[in-house]
Amino acid sequence: MQTAPDQKPFRPDLSSPALKDPAHAFSNWKGMASGRQYGSPNPDAVEGALRTFVDQFEEGLAVVDKCGRALFLNAAAKQILDGAHLRLLDGYLRANSSSGSMALRKMIDDCAVKNCGGSLRLVSDCSTLLIAASAIPFKNNSKLETSVLLRLINPATALLPSESALRAQFGFTHTEAALALEMLAGNDLAACAIHRGITLNTARAHLRSMFDKTETCRQASLIRLLLLCPRTIMGQAV
Repeated sequence: MQTAPDQKPFRPDLSSPALKDPAHAFSNWKGMASGRQYGSPNPDAVEGALRTFVDQFEEGLAVVDKCGRALFLNAAAKQILDGAHLRLLDGYLRANSSSGSMALRKMIDDCAVKNCGGSLRLVSDCSTLLIAASAIPFKNNSKLETSVLLRLINPATALLPSESALRAQFGFTHTEAALALEMLAGNDLAACAIHRGITLNTARAHLRSMFDKTETCRQASLIRLLLLCPRTIMGQAV
């Protein structure tokens, strides 16, 4: 069996409390809410809100270490595993293709080492999976290694930002916002142009304008920013 470099084989028990029950994994929520740093007059309400956030969040959420070992998976993330794109191999998150695994491991390692974010698109014959990564440094405990939060997004079912939200957040035109949604759906620029009925050169011109408005210079950085566009969790209209 394949394992991560310099790591002992590890196979998580998916029935264990940390991976099975989000409430157990974040059992100190009430302590956080009532603690000195996060003081709240109603810690029970905060705890309930955080539980609801994890339980009802439509995207897969995974926390991994710098080698990709799974530390936490929410319900949506566990449904994605053993599908067309991702699996657990000896406890480590891997893509089903060798090239996808290399790209995933590099993104996770870069995020952990450089304390930055990243994004990745995994494509199969029948579907696409978008992954947005964010480093989670432990500033108050130097003994703990930086972990990485992964958002696993199926464009076919994900609650993507609305066109109006993209226009309000970034100042996109109607055409730019529509093109952005095509990109978030997992399409490359050529496919986006075909779907929108425009030429590839016109699509590139719109993309350059979107780079300027978001102060990004790479398509991967733009997609990650768009994925993080503020939106409601419970599905209310924006």
